[in-house]
Amino acid sequence: MRQFFKEFSQSTLTYYEAFQFVRKHQLKGFILSAAFFNLFAFLFVGVFAWIYTGKLIDFIYSTFSFPADWEEWGSFLQILTAIFIRILLISFYINLYKYIVLIIFAPVLAILSERTQNILNNQKKTINLVRLISEIGRGMMMGLILISLNLIIYLALLLLSITIPFLSPAFVILVFLVESFFFGASMLDYRNEYYQLSVKRSLKEIFKHKGLVLGNGLALNLFILIPIVGVLFAPSFALIAAGIHANKVIR
Repeated sequence: MRQFFKEFSQSTLTYYEAFQFVRKHQLKGFILSAAFFNLFAFLFVGVFAWIYTGKLIDFIYSTFSFPADWEEWGSFLQILTAIFIRILLISFYINLYKYIVLIIFAPVLAILSERTQNILNNQKKTINLVRLISEIGRGMMMGLILISLNLIIYLALLLLSITIPFLSPAFVILVFLVESFFFGASMLDYRNEYYQLSVKRSLKEIFKHKGLVLGNGLALNLFILIPIVGVLFAPSFALIAAGIHANKVIR
């Protein structure tokens, strides 16, 4: 337990080291390139979500009607319904964006991970194309595995909250922590792939260093909530921070 909290606290603080690392090694070009792809993903999902949110609201209004004696409250309830749906879909939208980053933008994250580890290990070599392709495929596969595990746990928690209603308030917190863990795990796996750890060995290290993984993913989740800046830079700095910290604790 002591190891968990130690790694958890250090993992969140490593983001500052990641900022210093980018400045020292002139990785601004890599970060800005990744930011461009992140912005594209965010806008693509955002437009999609906005269009279908409106259609969903129209469908609800046309399908369901309020009782006649609620007529004076009709407009007010419609506004509340629209606000609730918007909030719900914004939450879904942010999570969908993070999933897209994990899978679709594996090439960008793989290049950044390769570059980061080369610097940390004082390697002057150029990016290995074969290794890079392997990392891209591995990143996509691991992303799918972790997302699947995330969804299974999410559904289990949802069922539990329905079965035991008084746990419902804790459901939101638990979901946030579960998501954070699996996003952190995905960031760490890029580093593990660089050291040619098998998927099985990588997962073993991930669950062995749960504090590191959760701390990194939690910081990532909170970072993304910062308007504009979070969307553009959170995944890149999470990846670098995970690599820096993991190299200190994983032998």
